[in-house]
Amino acid sequence: MREINKQIIENIMTEYNKKRLKAAHESDKKRENLYVKIPRLSEIDKQIKLFSINLSKIFLSAPKDMESQVSQLRKQVEVLKRERQLIYEKNNIPGNYLEVEYECSKCSDTGYTHEGKRCGCFNRQLISNLYQVSNMVNMLGKENFNTFDINVFSNESYKNEKLTPRQNMYYILEISEDFCSNFHSSNMNLLFYGGTGLGKTFMCNCIANELINREISVLYQTSFSLFEIIENHKFNKLNETEENRINYNMIFDCDLLIIDDLGTEVGNSFTNAELFNIINERMITEKKTIISTNLSLEQLRDTYSDRITSRVFNNFVPLKFYGKDLRFKRGI
Repeated sequence: MREINKQIIENIMTEYNKKRLKAAHESDKKRENLYVKIPRLSEIDKQIKLFSINLSKIFLSAPKDMESQVSQLRKQVEVLKRERQLIYEKNNIPGNYLEVEYECSKCSDTGYTHEGKRCGCFNRQLISNLYQVSNMVNMLGKENFNTFDINVFSNESYKNEKLTPRQNMYYILEISEDFCSNFHSSNMNLLFYGGTGLGKTFMCNCIANELINREISVLYQTSFSLFEIIENHKFNKLNETEENRINYNMIFDCDLLIIDDLGTEVGNSFTNAELFNIINERMITEKKTIISTNLSLEQLRDTYSDRITSRVFNNFVPLKFYGKDLRFKRGI
């Protein structure tokens, strides 16, 4: 797996290089066409380049009248730039017409921002590629909004619930689709809770598939796997695999983190502290999170610290799944 991840990153960086070369080539073509149409612009740019070379020579030789020479050259350059600007304005040419147009303006198609952090576009490509080499692609192909069958849910009253399971799922489906449609414009986080076999994981996959298709980075981890990744990162740094390092960074960097089966992990002070850190950090950076659990709200209060439940209950939309176990029914 380490070699696979290394190859994935190399492939992504190769694609970035191709994008930059393509953008530079297109910019050069625009420049050539512009020079053919307005030859004076070519002359101006050549003169400015020549003056820049002469300016460098002056700084290197450091003559006695260096300040005077530098001032004179800079004035000449400013005159040329002003003439070029007037030509642009006369011909309705935007000032940034010859700037290289990258697909991603944040990282200029390098994969990394000016601060040295991985760009969101890099994360999206990385997660997409990781899904391709996992079984998640096949799973998302089977479990998505197009394959979701509302009819598998009973339309009969269930215990003391106001809505039938089917009516309830219509509501959950509407919220989930709205979550996807307004992903960038809302601060919504979701909490799916209820018994086993009621469609929570299926709905998580529906959302993941929809957002991945829109090039939004989504990381799906079961609770057990999530804390295993964190534990390996914290306590096994010397032998940590590249795959684990990538997954750990993605916990905080991905656009959407889905934590499935919360409550199945071994609970202790470490997992409590790390869960709070994840939820809190992602809220601060305005990254969205979906939590799915078989625990009731009361059980969540009993299992996790007040700091965690306070963050979750105040910042997540709780959606209760109920009804009969559907794991043996087709379509869910």
